[in-house]
Amino acid sequence: MIVRMMPMDAPIYEPGKPIADLQATYGLADVVKLASNENPYGPSPRVREALAEALQADGAEALWRYPDGAARALRRSLADRYGLSVEQVAIGAGADELIQMIALRFLYGGGVSVMAETTFPMYLIATRIAGGTPRLVPMAEDGGVDLAAHAASVDEATRIVWLANPNNPTGMMFGRQAWEGFLSRVPDDVLVVLDEAYAEFVTDADYPDGPRWIARHPNVVVLRTFSKAYGLAGLRVGYALGAPEIIAELERVRKPFNTSTLAQRAAAVALTDEAHVAFVREANLKAREALAEALLARGLRPFPSQTNFLYVPGVDGRRLAASLEPHGVIVRPAPGGVRISVGTESENARLLKALDALMADPEAAAAALGANHAADVMGAERSHEA
Repeated sequence: MIVRMMPMDAPIYEPGKPIADLQATYGLADVVKLASNENPYGPSPRVREALAEALQADGAEALWRYPDGAARALRRSLADRYGLSVEQVAIGAGADELIQMIALRFLYGGGVSVMAETTFPMYLIATRIAGGTPRLVPMAEDGGVDLAAHAASVDEATRIVWLANPNNPTGMMFGRQAWEGFLSRVPDDVLVVLDEAYAEFVTDADYPDGPRWIARHPNVVVLRTFSKAYGLAGLRVGYALGAPEIIAELERVRKPFNTSTLAQRAAAVALTDEAHVAFVREANLKAREALAEALLARGLRPFPSQTNFLYVPGVDGRRLAASLEPHGVIVRPAPGGVRISVGTESENARLLKALDALMADPEAAAAALGANHAADVMGAERSHEA
């Protein structure tokens, strides 16, 4: 049935392939998913206990009573964490919802939003849904986000600039000097959305740390999430930090009761367990460095990453992902390459074993990686054997 509607040039977001699909297709009992940048260590033990208590008889009304639509307790916890007022915090069902809220409000009636050519696809999708026009900025020569080019792309029609730091899917970050230079060139009436979904994984001391800049630059909104380092991807909680005037505008387009009681409670408890986040960060750093070295030893060249994933350029991401699936490994095709989430030591070992099996067949390797990468891999293997 066809109904009346205006055409919309918005691509459909393609999520990572579910584990159950591979199990059903290939008859596999054990599948490793390294596609969606999830935290393989899970949430804090405190969060698990809090959720278990909430589902007991005395607290189970959390399931049939509407949540606090304003998420007051969680907003207060976040405001205290960052030294802000409650009016400077907005809560969304993941950062994805906040991205759409921002686009709906600030691209209302049209306008341009500027974003990197290779970045989180929801910026473009949300822009299209809101009726705005995306303007894509080429990546820097090293594959990073080119802030100078972003600033140069801003004109009178520009309403939003989207920046992911570190960037998804490339994993690279920009430092304070580049960030300061960018802000000095962007007009104060252009909204700058700084998406820091992976901030907790960053170990580089030059990281700008977005919340520190809100007071000096009221046109900056910072996005963060509980889906990654906090291990709450399934509960969908993200937040925005910004000037009270900006946050108030987001409330105009926020759905009522957009985050559940359990999600709000889990996020508030997760904030209290800094030791767990520190453990996740250290475990990820160790596993990421080991995985990067292992990929290099196999002739693959991942970008330097400050996240919980690695981006390998120059390969056919879809073919490589499809080639690994029969081995029970899910990775994520990305523009110009493939993105691999950093798993546990055993999960990463499973990926490497699958890659080695693929490399054992030169034709399969050439099809999945391209002739140049396949030759590099074979050369690396011969060198290693020697």
